[in-house]
Amino acid sequence: MAESAATTLAAALSPPRSGRLRVGRFAVVGGVVMVAGAALLVALVELLHVNPHLAYFIQAIFSIEASFVLSRWWTWADRRAVGRRRVAGEWLRFHSSRLLTVPANQALFSLLVSVGVGYFAANAIGIFVSSVVNFVVSHHWVFLSKEDAS
Repeated sequence: MAESAATTLAAALSPPRSGRLRVGRFAVVGGVVMVAGAALLVALVELLHVNPHLAYFIQAIFSIEASFVLSRWWTWADRRAVGRRRVAGEWLRFHSSRLLTVPANQALFSLLVSVGVGYFAANAIGIFVSSVVNFVVSHHWVFLSKEDAS
């Protein structure tokens, strides 16, 4: 029984072998980051009384960094760069791609909040809208295959 659990865990942590598995891992990472970011957003707004727009910005930075680490470590583990320059390249490409989605999400968040949508729902909508774009960009540009990186 323990060996079976260890085998299952090893398979779950190994690099993905199929596109569906990668999409699944991307969704899990996104879900974990969304829950953690949402908890941070609620804590900032409700407990610390931070302005919702500033709180959104803070949680967005947290979410981007957590997403990069988890995506690199798990979703695209088979494409993980080695060496400082290549890792820095991944980091720069990842963050460059977010230069478009973060302001777009902030604008959507502000628009939705200004028309009466709750900040929590506005945050979830923004995350959903950007997920497809983020996956495609990460797969084809940020986390390059070993052949594409050379």
